[in-house]
Amino acid sequence: MTTTRTMSQAMILAGACAVGAAHAQDVSWELIRPSMVGVPGDYTQSIFIDDDDSPWIAGYIPFWEEGGVGHFDGTNWRTLNNVDCPEIGQQIGAPRFNDIVKTDDGIMWIGSGRGLLRFDPSEEPWCVTRYTPSNSGIAGADVSNIDIAPDGTLWMACSTWGGGTQGGLSHYDPSTDTWESWDTSNGLPWWAGWDWVDYVAAQPDASGGYTVWFGSREMGLTTFKDGLFVWYGSPTPPNVDPLPYGTLGKDPVADNGDMLVSTEDGIAIRHPDGTHTMIGSPPAGLTSEVAIVEQVASGRVLLGTYYADMFLWEEGTWTYLGDWGSGNHTYTLAQDSTGAFWSGGIGGASKFENGAWQRVRLTNTGMIGYFPDAVAISPVNGDAAMSGNAGPGVGGFDILHRDDTWTNANGATYGMGLPWPYPTDNTSALAYRPNGNLLFAPTNNGLKELTEEGDYIEHVANGWPIKHIGVSGSGRAWAATGAGTVFHEMANGSWEQFGTGDGVPIGGISDIVADPNDPDAVFIGSAFGIVRTNGVTWELTPREAVGLNLDTLGYHIWAFDVAPDGTFWIASGIGLFHYDPATGFYDTYDLTNSALPSDDIHYVEVAPDGSVWISMFDGTFPYPGGIAQLKDGQWRVWSQGSSPLPHNQHWDLESHPVPGGYEIWIATASEAVAVITVETANACPADLAEPFGQLDFSDVVAFLTAFANSAPAADLAEPIGQFDFSDVVAFLAAFAAGCP
Repeated sequence: MTTTRTMSQAMILAGACAVGAAHAQDVSWELIRPSMVGVPGDYTQSIFIDDDDSPWIAGYIPFWEEGGVGHFDGTNWRTLNNVDCPEIGQQIGAPRFNDIVKTDDGIMWIGSGRGLLRFDPSEEPWCVTRYTPSNSGIAGADVSNIDIAPDGTLWMACSTWGGGTQGGLSHYDPSTDTWESWDTSNGLPWWAGWDWVDYVAAQPDASGGYTVWFGSREMGLTTFKDGLFVWYGSPTPPNVDPLPYGTLGKDPVADNGDMLVSTEDGIAIRHPDGTHTMIGSPPAGLTSEVAIVEQVASGRVLLGTYYADMFLWEEGTWTYLGDWGSGNHTYTLAQDSTGAFWSGGIGGASKFENGAWQRVRLTNTGMIGYFPDAVAISPVNGDAAMSGNAGPGVGGFDILHRDDTWTNANGATYGMGLPWPYPTDNTSALAYRPNGNLLFAPTNNGLKELTEEGDYIEHVANGWPIKHIGVSGSGRAWAATGAGTVFHEMANGSWEQFGTGDGVPIGGISDIVADPNDPDAVFIGSAFGIVRTNGVTWELTPREAVGLNLDTLGYHIWAFDVAPDGTFWIASGIGLFHYDPATGFYDTYDLTNSALPSDDIHYVEVAPDGSVWISMFDGTFPYPGGIAQLKDGQWRVWSQGSSPLPHNQHWDLESHPVPGGYEIWIATASEAVAVITVETANACPADLAEPFGQLDFSDVVAFLTAFANSAPAADLAEPIGQFDFSDVVAFLAAFAAGCP
């Protein structure tokens, strides 16, 4: 399965919160969250099957109160969510979609905890119009159930989320934009309990017209037709047999007019002429209470329990269909035209086809975790790998491909992703080789490699807590634990191990960075120094070279990067240092001489245009920080609250060249991966490989590889999206022109 993500209009910003804007480049933002891709949450309250049998699966994430509905068209997932669409609302309960229906004009109507939502999938960008008691005639903002009457109008069961007093029965005619609502103040002939309505159905009558059936869990069932209300739950109910207690399911009325009801004699199908087909009791041997009963095609009935057990009633017999996958609550049931069943609840959704359930959820349709702490970008095709954890016992990594599809590696992909044979639920480090293979470190379980063919290669055995991975220009891998054990891949493919006695700098390892001027060497940084090594020689630059001479945490090296000219950019708890090992001179950037809101610098990245990007976060309230760029002596700063950044604290920064500029990928400490796209004023489209700013054969190889993989970096000529000889001509011309 694949996922399409869209950029929110709110994310398309230029120079937000910038210092030195006169020299600023144009930037745009994108936030990527689990609630914005695939099935947008593991709490599924409704599933709508469209005319083409494609599912719309509503889901939300309770802790963040984010979510919406994901649509799978057979190839791609795309979501309507309350991050991209603020009209849905981000208050508690807003992304909880209780019911979804579609009228003949293609408009989808969604009952949510914060109103009736009108959604037109043909309009871009995807968003909604929201109807509440403050802007319409609807009886209450919590719309739990919707039914489309034979005349095309909408009937809604309304209440107020959180215990308010508004609610009742509402009727809306979209063709005339007119409302009618009833509660105990204007028509319902009973007491205030009727100001809340939980369910509604409009059943056609054999004699013509239709009857509206509605009710609540407390007050029972009522009908409404021609201005007359009849209460079947009253102390003296109408003398009918069997006596109905309520409608069943989110969509009680079938296309032929049959309606599923509960009665004094059990479950029944009520026909438009008032006769019944009795189903009777639920199946024997249930392991938990019945959660939902839903009528499906051909007079059949589905039943789901609070343990996710599924049963089908057909021709007088109940058949057990198994557990749909979660072992937990079942909230919604549906069927497509092929006869496949869908179920959803706590734990996502599942499709029953050919005798088996196929589960879909966060873990196999998109980004699984809100706390990615490692990001890596493929130099071959721009794939973005990120660590991820969906909860205790479920995690690994995700790969977002440039065509907006996802590959998931964790223990809960249900055959729709990569295997995860490691006793851990996250990944502590990621890095791509020049050939596109992904090096990854399952937390506390060594170093592995994912090949382009999808196979795993073992390099460092389970049990080693690898924290950092680096790759030299020649493609050889390096890995380090946080405590200072380093592993090196030799030319023959075997591995050697080093410690502080061999030259590894003492103190916790901070990073491994390729030497931009020697394909066989890397720089390894620790709290107390940075060493350049090829595995044979070890050349140490101590932290004292930039004045970090006190034995306190702030004077340790927290992170570093190496520019193409061989100079170091060093992060610490007292500022950023630019050090030239050839001269021994350095510059300092801190609170006293820059626009930075904090001098606690956690990550450094030298971008393809030579600018320096940092993340910073102060440990003292109110915790100032954010992301900053230093270019041409000018700082630009983005912080939470005054920019799209959801958080001031970040775990990783990675840059990646794209046509016309480059991207900065930011693993925020919570709530998102942020992507900043920078348009460079003097872009060098032929500069596709490190060292950036220098054109050589490595750029030719990178172009040919990108062209072979139809990667965006090779798409240099019109028509965009088509890879042909014109792109080759454009690359050769750009290469001949050189970089400015």
